[in-house]
Amino acid sequence: MPFPHLPAPFRLIVRFTVIAAVVGAAYSESHVAENGGRWFAPDGLARGALTGAVIASMLTSLQVFVLTRPFGAPLRRTPFLVHVAVKTGIYLIFILFGLALGAWTFPAPNESGITRQDVLFSLAISFVFAFMYEINSLLGQNALTNFITGRYHKPRLESRAFLFLDMEGSTGLAERLGPLDFHRLLNRFVDDLTEAIVAARGEIYCYVGDEVIATWKLEEGKAPARCVESCFAAIDRLAAHAADYRRQFGAAINVRAGLHCGPVVTGEMGSVKKEIVFLGDTVNTAARIQDLCRQTGDRVLASADLIDRLELPPGVAKRSLGDLRLRGKGADLALYALTRAPQRARRAEAAASREPAPEETRVALP
Repeated sequence: MPFPHLPAPFRLIVRFTVIAAVVGAAYSESHVAENGGRWFAPDGLARGALTGAVIASMLTSLQVFVLTRPFGAPLRRTPFLVHVAVKTGIYLIFILFGLALGAWTFPAPNESGITRQDVLFSLAISFVFAFMYEINSLLGQNALTNFITGRYHKPRLESRAFLFLDMEGSTGLAERLGPLDFHRLLNRFVDDLTEAIVAARGEIYCYVGDEVIATWKLEEGKAPARCVESCFAAIDRLAAHAADYRRQFGAAINVRAGLHCGPVVTGEMGSVKKEIVFLGDTVNTAARIQDLCRQTGDRVLASADLIDRLELPPGVAKRSLGDLRLRGKGADLALYALTRAPQRARRAEAAASREPAPEETRVALP
């Protein structure tokens, strides 16, 4: 993989920038100037490369650092066609800016600026890019790319970290709210968890009722303990919006979480409806760890297999539970309970209640 020492988002930006620069230079080579003849001068190649590089770097940066982060949450909640239309307009502005910059830096002979053809071509490219990206979102993060490239057409063995997040008390809430309002609650709940997971560069694997399953390739998930960061960021987000949940649904929402890592087989499955699935004992064990929270009374449980591989984020503490037997498993598994450090817990509770946390009060760890 090129640029291995760069963080993943920057590798993506650099990769698309280089590809777009080459494509832009090739396009300029075949461009016919208004004064007739073929324009293949070095300035033409440089203009095409600059235009392609500027457009790709801006659009990829916009996608990576804005649209997939909390800033882009309101847009992500809009209907599909509205979402595509708005993003098409945003992309069009960036593409026209790149074309204008290239024309200003390397003007062509007798050129009159951006033409109607340029605008229409840019609009078409913007629509295709926005549409394909949304189709990819419907299928799942990176799923479309993986299907097109055939990455998992033949199953692969991978090492991955998994995070299972389950809503506490969902059965009672469903009975009290009714199906339509409970769907609204689940949708809001999933959105809040998704933002925390995406911000930590995790992939949403699937939604199972009131449960969200996220995954990271192990090296990406453990480096700065992103999988653990994501878990507590999700808990913090629910706490920060506790008043909104109480007002809209009559109760604050909490989660139980399980974390584990290990080998899985990743591959395509299905014919009429295809999915990329993760199979293996690692996924089942992560689910059992999350389920054990009901018995231990802890909010977050994680396997020693995962925790012993990484350095915990600041403000997160671990407490060994020893070797415990998981439901349906034949052997015991070493587990940790993960909690907020007391000062972080005070701040989280203060945010949830919108009241300052008293300095002298000791807050029980979740």
